[in-house]
Amino acid sequence: MPKALSILAALTLPAAALAQSTVTLDDFSLDDLTDTAPAQAAPQAKPDSEMRDCLMDQASCASAEFGNAADFTLDDVYNLGVIDRSQQQRIAATNPDPAPLPSIDLEVLFAYNSDDLTPQAMAKLSTLAAALSDPRLAGSQLLFIGHTDAVGSAPYNTDLSQRRAQAVANYVQATMQLSPSRIEAVGVGFSRLKNTIDPTSAQNRRVQLVLVPGA
Repeated sequence: MPKALSILAALTLPAAALAQSTVTLDDFSLDDLTDTAPAQAAPQAKPDSEMRDCLMDQASCASAEFGNAADFTLDDVYNLGVIDRSQQQRIAATNPDPAPLPSIDLEVLFAYNSDDLTPQAMAKLSTLAAALSDPRLAGSQLLFIGHTDAVGSAPYNTDLSQRRAQAVANYVQATMQLSPSRIEAVGVGFSRLKNTIDPTSAQNRRVQLVLVPGA
């Protein structure tokens, strides 16, 4: 190649390369930016808020744990010996609706064949205490009902469920500094299974909270 042509080629190559690497605004796409942006996680309800909301509106409770609790009416509470006949009549006079009382289920962990609360159970009950501090839930008696699965005899499970319900009641009472008159514990064994298809299911081993108005 003649020397003049070599010099001309050397001078024009950078310009050509620059032209090929030029990027314009048309090369950008907002869709590309959207696709690579990190997805925003949906906000999750705080555990105490979820407990409170389920207590206030059980029908709308979507929680697998807190929802679908066994129904307890004022008559049931009387039959369990939690309130006497005069209390039942007084409460019924101001709350004539016979619908089930506000209630949630709690999966409270215990050591095997024991009524000793685990650290995880204490943390959950502290969250429950925070939920119950809502002024809209004030004034009710807290009734903790212990449930078991169907493994073992009825008398054994009734006693075990009573001791576990009492352990939960004692912890919540101490945490919230409640008067003993505002809290009660009862064990019903496996008489009210949550999972009737599988009576041995862990879902049946729970402690239920029922709010008794104005007791």
